Amino acid sequence: MTLPKKKVLFITTGVSLLVVFALILVLVIFTKAVNKPQIEAAASSVLGMDVRVNGRMGIVVSPAFGVSLENVSVRNGESRVATVEKMRIGLKLIPLMRREAAITQAEIIKPVFSLVRSKEGTFNFEKPGHTRSEKSFAVKRISISQGNLVYTDEQSGATIEAGEFDSTLRNLSSSGTDSAERFQKISFTGDSRCKTLKINNLPLTNVVLRITAKNGIFDIDPISMNLFGGTGNGSIHVDMTGAAPDYWVVYVLNQFRIEELLQAYSLEKPPQNIMEGPTNLSADLTARGKNADELKRSLNGDLSLSGENLMLNNIDIDALVAKYERSQNFNLVDVGAFFLAGPFGPVLTKGYNFASLYEEAQGGEGIIRQLVSVWKVKDGIAEATDVALATKKYRIAMKGGLNFITERFDDVTVAVLDKRGCAVYSEKVQGPFREPQVEKVNIFESIAGPVLNVLNDAWELFQSKEGKVFYSGSVAQPEG
Repeated sequence: MTLPKKKVLFITTGVSLLVVFALILVLVIFTKAVNKPQIEAAASSVLGMDVRVNGRMGIVVSPAFGVSLENVSVRNGESRVATVEKMRIGLKLIPLMRREAAITQAEIIKPVFSLVRSKEGTFNFEKPGHTRSEKSFAVKRISISQGNLVYTDEQSGATIEAGEFDSTLRNLSSSGTDSAERFQKISFTGDSRCKTLKINNLPLTNVVLRITAKNGIFDIDPISMNLFGGTGNGSIHVDMTGAAPDYWVVYVLNQFRIEELLQAYSLEKPPQNIMEGPTNLSADLTARGKNADELKRSLNGDLSLSGENLMLNNIDIDALVAKYERSQNFNLVDVGAFFLAGPFGPVLTKGYNFASLYEEAQGGEGIIRQLVSVWKVKDGIAEATDVALATKKYRIAMKGGLNFITERFDDVTVAVLDKRGCAVYSEKVQGPFREPQVEKVNIFESIAGPVLNVLNDAWELFQSKEGKVFYSGSVAQPEG
């Protein structure tokens, strides 16, 4: 063996022995310095809750040096906050030799989170009088696999259930403040996939998102999901740098089934399948606030829903309008509120009694050739900008506003239109969403209704002189 080769061999052997001795030394120090009670005490101190490692604890050297834990539980008094089937925590070697734990990464497998906000506004992971650690920290990677989460808000009654989610956070760091500016001190990038997500009665599936946080700005972009049989895409921007958080949501949901939307918010069990067909929804909204009331009062932006060739079961709008011409013994607003409210339909119809509409319909089938429901929202009040539908024979439109701060109709009018967009019949509705008051049509329209069938030319002549255009939007008068 030549001399250079011997030197290389000696150096390699020496380095290998040093690494082995260093590893043995670290393991000895680790074994003496770190054990279950110490880990439990350290974690309990940081979280301000009772952390217990109920399963095995071991040392791992691949892919990074650290510790593995099994069957970990986190409790706050009598409340169970989380359980974790298995965890792997990566640790830096040099700090460990000083008997300090510096986490480089963490892998959390099959966690179950149970979060509750009480009626007093406190969370079950908060502890009165406890101040969490204000030390700065940086973790290269945190991953969660096969996670489940249940969140209950006892104040509002809201619930969130996330099933089978996987998340990864990269380069997570914080400057370690416990003040109101804590969100401004956190930075990370992350990805998440959730198989099922249920927000109250809203079922979402296959949720995929990417999130970036820096200097109090959180961007979730893109975010995609399946909802009501359609595919949705959008983004969420949250600014936490001000006195109250600012939100900006842009979202488009294509080809979702309108019947699934109505079923989700129906009070009937099982719900009636009144309307079927594919529809499109788009939203571009901003809001600011610390609670639901503040968000509602500051809501601004645009919201729209549209669809074509929507099938109606047990309701024929053409037959109803013809019947209205003869008797007017039911509310035209019933038709408008249900079919024209579009994206706000579930809110308005949830407490509305449609018994008269069903009684007058008495079966039959119908079709909505075109439905357009476009709204401009300003300071919590939605104003109809282009809201109308066309059947085979008739066109019906809606004007006015929906005040979501007071939950009242704001001078809403529903009208059956002629070819020029003038109101042939109209009704106004005001008052609370749950108990609206309908103002009947004026006496001239009541008398003129039946005359329309036989004196159509005379009616149009009269309108050409006196009629005022009620609607001039994108829905055209049907030819039938």
